[in-house]
Amino acid sequence: MDDDRKRLTGSARGWDIGISVTVLALGAVVLVITFLVALFGIMMVSACSSECSAGLFVGGWLIAMILPFALLIAGTIWAIVFMVRARRALVIAIATIVVALAVWAGGISMMIGAIPGFTW
Repeated sequence: MDDDRKRLTGSARGWDIGISVTVLALGAVVLVITFLVALFGIMMVSACSSECSAGLFVGGWLIAMILPFALLIAGTIWAIVFMVRARRALVIAIATIVVALAVWAGGISMMIGAIPGFTW
């Protein structure tokens, strides 16, 4: 019985699905842009000298390139499961994008941290 009270019905379900799909689609566009920033971030290695940490740089680069998309795919699947079960998926969609952007920022921070004295 408690399970039935949490299910979305009527227009609330329609709005939740519509907004969740829109958030995930816009998030995918934003993540493509962040992917390109990370891709071209490899050019930061030209500022590298002998004191750079290559392992930290490559690790940060891989995190910024791959992990946000893996999170987006997992979050999208999770949101779709919630939509099919008539549960609120909007929170999952928003959290997916926020976590993916935070992971991307962490990867970029690792890349910058690997180059001592790096300035934009």
